[in-house]
Amino acid sequence: MFANLVYRRTSLVVTPSIRIRSYISITTETEFANRKARVQENHEFYYPLVNDLRYGNGVQTLRIPEFRKKFEYYQFPNSSKKIDTLFSVCGKISSIRRAGKGMIFMDIIQDFTKLQLVIHHKMLNLNKEEFSNIHSEFRIGDHVSVIGFPGKTDVGELSLKANQRVKLAAPALHPLPPKLTDTAKINSLRVVDYLVNRKSQEIILARSKIISTIRKFLEDRQFVEVSTPIIANSGTGANATPFVTSSEHIKNDMLQPEPLQLRVAPELWLKKLIISGFDKVFEIGKVFRNEGIDSTHNPEFSTCEFYQTFTSLEELMNLTTDLFRSISTELLNAESLKLTHIQAKALQHEEFETLEFIPAIEEATGKKLPENLGVAELENYFKSINLEFPKVKSPAQFLDTLSSEYLEPQCAKPTFIYHQPAILSPLAKSTSIKYGDRQYDISRRFELFINGNEYVNAYEEENDPFSQNEKFKLQTRSKEKHQDEEALVPDYKYVTMMEWGMPPTGGWGIGIDRLTMLLTDSARVENVLTFGKLNDVLKH
Repeated sequence: MFANLVYRRTSLVVTPSIRIRSYISITTETEFANRKARVQENHEFYYPLVNDLRYGNGVQTLRIPEFRKKFEYYQFPNSSKKIDTLFSVCGKISSIRRAGKGMIFMDIIQDFTKLQLVIHHKMLNLNKEEFSNIHSEFRIGDHVSVIGFPGKTDVGELSLKANQRVKLAAPALHPLPPKLTDTAKINSLRVVDYLVNRKSQEIILARSKIISTIRKFLEDRQFVEVSTPIIANSGTGANATPFVTSSEHIKNDMLQPEPLQLRVAPELWLKKLIISGFDKVFEIGKVFRNEGIDSTHNPEFSTCEFYQTFTSLEELMNLTTDLFRSISTELLNAESLKLTHIQAKALQHEEFETLEFIPAIEEATGKKLPENLGVAELENYFKSINLEFPKVKSPAQFLDTLSSEYLEPQCAKPTFIYHQPAILSPLAKSTSIKYGDRQYDISRRFELFINGNEYVNAYEEENDPFSQNEKFKLQTRSKEKHQDEEALVPDYKYVTMMEWGMPPTGGWGIGIDRLTMLLTDSARVENVLTFGKLNDVLKH
């Protein structure tokens, strides 16, 4: 055992093996090095089976949240402040407080819930010296199992009053730092970060709550959750660069490995299911884009997309508003979360505003857009408003620049930017609208912006295979003529599937990582990913 180790509050530091030396005392380094050596010599003894930690028939083992729920408001007898029924609990030691040689208070945590243990030498039928020798071994971070009587202390704190020695379930072999604040160390040591930074844990818990709320919201409306292919011979469905791979077991006609791609979006797969007769489908999952890494982008990220037949743009807006209110309410009502970011509160009641693309651009610039949204006309328009040309001179890039310059900055509050020009949305249903004396082809589409950032993209889907075919060809021409790498890669197999009959359909997508950033007030995307961005993952 560890009879020579003495508990010190100053031992809350990190091991030298992860090089946060500013927190480490030489005494602590030596103590934990000795502890690790002793455990290694007889490691089978220190990592018992779960059944070896049980206390036999008649003893009920509760998880700590269950224990608290059962006894938090229990009326204990005034004389003993406990009941004589035995229960056992398990957890990780988060603090140790000694009251002389004969008594110890421990806080243990399980399922993010804390419980106090009261351990007294008389309850264990030990003299003080024996008690001290046995229980001086325990350290913060140790996992333990204990049996005793539920009760309350004199100050009213719910506790388990041990009547047998505490059992060691797994020892901590490194001391913890009091806190990690250095961003580089947090990103490369996420395990330690979660152990010492409650906020880091809460962000991941909030993310889980966001995902479960989205899932429940859709399931309550009879959507069917599906899983579509992640690896295929095409990753189409969005304007993005795919990751390319191959399979050694799938050969092409030349007997070479078949080129494959990780999906950049599940959109076309989900719409094929709509064609197949699934009227309401959704998927929560990973997508991959072989593009840059920065504070808001990671090559691997999570999205939710849903599709519903006979659903209009206005109905999609209403669903979006209802979903955002549901998520905010669930987060704010979650007892396990202390995150109460102001944005979640605002989304519960704030009105969602609207900006119609072409009228809003004209109002912001003071000039009417040309009726023909070609490159030459848009170049002249940019000159007239003294706006710098985009790097790629395609109609889509000109129009996207206008949106980012004049519309998105207006979207501090939740705002739907809708009816974008059709050239911006090759998979969306389009129609013709007259603004003043000018006629424009626009898409039945909206994007939801909050604080200037996009969160939702939704539209009435193009269900005419002939129109979709022409839109794909237009994307190809734009790619070739303007070297626009953001033009959509056509999927003509999808067009063939459309010929079986695709009903009018509303489609909707959201980035879960970015939504979690918004609702947890996280400035960087790595904060909402369990092990950070891709370059952080490679360090683990």
